[in-house]
Parts: sequence; C-alpha cells; structure tokens
Amino acid sequence: MHSQLPALINKFTVDSDGIYCQVLSDISSSQSVEKSLRERIAADSYDNYLQVISNSHSIPVMDCEVDRFLLNMPHGALILDIGGCWGWHWRHLARKRPDVGVVIMDFVRSNLIHAKNVLGDLVGRQVVLIHADATALPFVIDDGFSGFDGIWTVQTFQHIPDYNKALREAYRVLKPHSGLFANYSLNVQPPVRWLYRLFGRNYITKGDVPGAFWLARASEEQKMFIEEVFGSKVSERWSEILFTPELHFLFPGRAGSRLGQLDSLLSNNFGFLRCLARQHSFHCRKQ
Repeated sequence: MHSQLPALINKFTVDSDGIYCQVLSDISSSQSVEKSLRERIAADSYDNYLQVISNSHSIPVMDCEVDRFLLNMPHGALILDIGGCWGWHWRHLARKRPDVGVVIMDFVRSNLIHAKNVLGDLVGRQVVLIHADATALPFVIDDGFSGFDGIWTVQTFQHIPDYNKALREAYRVLKPHSGLFANYSLNVQPPVRWLYRLFGRNYITKGDVPGAFWLARASEEQKMFIEEVFGSKVSERWSEILFTPELHFLFPGRAGSRLGQLDSLLSNNFGFLRCLARQHSFHCRKQ
C-alpha cells in the first residue's frame, strides 16, 4: 500500500467489502434528490464501464487532463478525488505513476462498489475508497497528516448547493504552499444555450434541474471566490470542445477515438473556442 495511506485510513471504520466509511452529515434537499438519482443509476450492473462513461465524459480528453495533473504532483504524492464516482480517471495509475496514492471519495456508496470493479487490484494498493461528504471532509490536519498534495474533482462541486463550504473544506485539507486544486465544471456554451431556447428547453446556468440535481456552471463568481480563499491566481482551462452529449455527439468521447484525441489537443488555457467548450476548469495552488 502507498506509504501515506495506512496512517490516513486507520481512523476510519472499514466494511467487509473494503470501503471505508464516514458518518455522513445531513445533506440539502437538492442533494437528496441527486443522491436518489445516483443510487438508482449505481444499482444497475454494467458489462462495459467505459462505454457507459463515454455517454457523459470524454475519455480521451480526461485521460489527457489526468496526465497533466499528475505531471504537477511530486514523487510520492497523495491525491484526494472528491466525487470520484467509478474512479475511472485513475485506471492507468500503476503504469503512469506507481509512486502516487489516491483517495477516492463519494457520497453514494454504490458508486464505490463500481470503482472496485473498474480499478481492480489498484484498490488496497494505490487507491482507497471512502464513503464521505464533500462539505465535511473526514480528514484531520495534524502532526501525523499535513494534507493532500492535490485535490481533483470533476463535475462534482457544480452539484453542491453550498459551493463555498465545499471549497473551504478542500482548501483546509490541502498542503500549504504546494497543494494543487483542480475543479472541472460544465461551461456556459452560448451556441448550445441558443439551441435550447430555439427548441423551448430550459438551459440552466445556476439552479435546480427538476427531478435531478442542483447545477451551477463554472462562473466568474466561483473563480473570484477560489482566488479569495486560496490567496493565489486561478488558471482557467477549457476542454471537451468537440464532445457534446447535449447534442448527442458522443463519438469523440469513446476510448481510443481519434476525434477524441484531437479534442484533447484542442483543450487550452487561452480561451480558444471557449464558447464551444463543454468544460471550464479552475486550477490553483494553496498559499
């Protein structure tokens, strides 16, 4: 097991399936609806996880984004993936960074069962799975644990109504002067918003998606709050420019797709094609 993981997880209870647990705090009514939705999805069985994932995320793009993140991690780093769901971002970890450990945390326990299937024997060696709440992270910063080297979160904070509370918790558990925060959220896409309005559909930038979840797309307000909390400048990035599941253009998201590989090359920090980008991410180091 990764050298830092035993000391971190010995404060948790572990179930017979190897998943570590925190007693979850009460969550908002908006997230209660989302939790029920996620549990219904997680209750199904899947023969091809990557095929299912490619309906909602671009696998080639996000594999490249993970690689970029890992390049910024020091030797022996420990990463916290908040809302890691099925854990698929880390499936190549043993080959790419055998020195790195990852804690995958999700508030839907059934998702972590799927993560075990996706990650196989990585779980228990480089990866541990914790059932916990992003707004009350179960990690104590003390002499035995100085914090995570990185926090990685993809389309999770956008569904937390108390975004500010979740962000402050992320800041608290990062190592000072070096910890890297990466938060991917859905972007506001003017062309897609226009098409939604043309066909009489509601394009939500901030609010409840009825019967599903709370959604707050990436915004200048979020960026400013991150800079205020972290005390450093935020780097912005735009990704998933070709992959557009809202318009049923899913092919670029499939594993091995050449169009997806091109899409990963189009991802950028300069705002190029930003109006088309599905994702807008914020990256910042803790001061």
